[in-house]
Amino acid sequence: MPQTKQFDLNLFPVFLAVYRCRSFSRAAEQLNLTQSSVSNAINRLKKQVDEELFNRVGRGVEPTAAGHDLYQQLDQHFNAIDGVVAGLEKFDPKIHQREFYVYANEVIMQLLQAPIDKLTADLAVDIIFKEPPSNEEQLQSDLQFERIDLAVDIMSQIPVALNAVLLMRDKLVCVARKDHPRIQDTLNINAYFAEKHVIFKMRRSNLAIAELYSEAVMPQRKTYSEQSSVLTMLATASKSDAIAIASTHYLKEYAELFNLTQYPLPFDTRPIEYHMIWSKKLQSNRANAWLREMIALQMRALET
Repeated sequence: MPQTKQFDLNLFPVFLAVYRCRSFSRAAEQLNLTQSSVSNAINRLKKQVDEELFNRVGRGVEPTAAGHDLYQQLDQHFNAIDGVVAGLEKFDPKIHQREFYVYANEVIMQLLQAPIDKLTADLAVDIIFKEPPSNEEQLQSDLQFERIDLAVDIMSQIPVALNAVLLMRDKLVCVARKDHPRIQDTLNINAYFAEKHVIFKMRRSNLAIAELYSEAVMPQRKTYSEQSSVLTMLATASKSDAIAIASTHYLKEYAELFNLTQYPLPFDTRPIEYHMIWSKKLQSNRANAWLREMIALQMRALET
């Protein structure tokens, strides 16, 4: 193995970019280099370490065992350097133009989009909300490799490469139209299961929200329809005798519009817990810290 002093250290950031992007072309775009420059850098590094670092797979690349090993050795050290540099960089949202990308589901988008638009109206930044991928591993990867700045999510497990704080707990309730012919003042367990249901299925788990958050095994319900949009679910409940389950924060926005009323669920459920999640590499990044502060501020305002 060559001595450290013989290495061209400029090759390491190129290697890290290719590893994270799994593509020479995307790494080149990220580094503002030509694809041939990236390819040449990887070839030079391959010769220096005397190991094959990537294999071609389709239009992209996948790291070899040696590539994985080198990444594990380099990543934490370059993260530490990036953290020091990021802490020194200044950020002023009034003058520094920047687009932030935040993963958030339909409920969070509805709660945050309008207040965030007001917040950034006179600033040089834009905060753009995107629906998260249905695959949780992809969501984690996008955060870890900084393809996204932040996520507000109900992620089941937080990997060690990510930081997270609890932002909000939301409660599930039963929803029915106000002039429902059978449900008026109260809702017991027998009445609940006697009705047809608009089932909201979580895209990521492909489970109904009731089954996902119920403390007990749910009996079979009579299905009126299945929806993957909360808004469509509420609209369907407003135009039928079917009942649904929704979160209190989201329902607050639409209950009057859709002529809906809510009832406590006649069985125990766990609260929905929304976490703000970001890459540990961005912990000291002043722009990301400002974004986290703004998101947390708006979420706290919703609780008051």
